Amino acid sequence: MRSSYREERGASAVEFALLVPVVFTLIFGMVEFGLAFFATQSLRAGVREGARQAAVGATASQVQSAVLGGASGALDGSPQVVTVAGPNGAVSGGGLACSGTNTLGKNVTVSIDTSNYAALPPNVAESLDVSIPFLPTYALHPTISGTFRCEQ
Repeated sequence: MRSSYREERGASAVEFALLVPVVFTLIFGMVEFGLAFFATQSLRAGVREGARQAAVGATASQVQSAVLGGASGALDGSPQVVTVAGPNGAVSGGGLACSGTNTLGKNVTVSIDTSNYAALPPNVAESLDVSIPFLPTYALHPTISGTFRCEQ
C-alpha cells in the first residue's frame, strides 16, 4: 500500500503547474476586458451627454466640454477627438449643430473616432488595448457615438 502512495507524490504539483497558466490567463483576460469595457462605457456616456447638449442648442465647443465632463475623466481634456455633426454637416467652434431652417426633429450626432489610436489620449488608447499574458495584444475599436433629435 505504501508503494502506491509514493508513486503519486508530486502529482498535485504537476497539476498545479499545468493549470496555473490557464487560470492566470483567464483572470487577466477578465480584468483587461473589464477595463476596456469600463473605458468604452465612460466614453459612450460622454458622447451621449454631448449629443443631448447639442440637441437643445449648445455650440460645438459647449458640446465638447459636455463630452469631457460626461466621460468621467476618461478623455483627459482632449476635445479634439470629439466630432459634432448636425443635420447640415459637421460643426466646430462656436457653431450650432441644431440651427438654421428645418432642423427640428433632425438628428445630431456626437462621436469619437477610435480607429486612429494616435489621435486618442494615451490613457484611452491604452485602455482599449487588451493585453493578456501568453496571448497577442488585441486592439479594440468600438463605435462610440450618441444621436439625439434636434429640439430647436
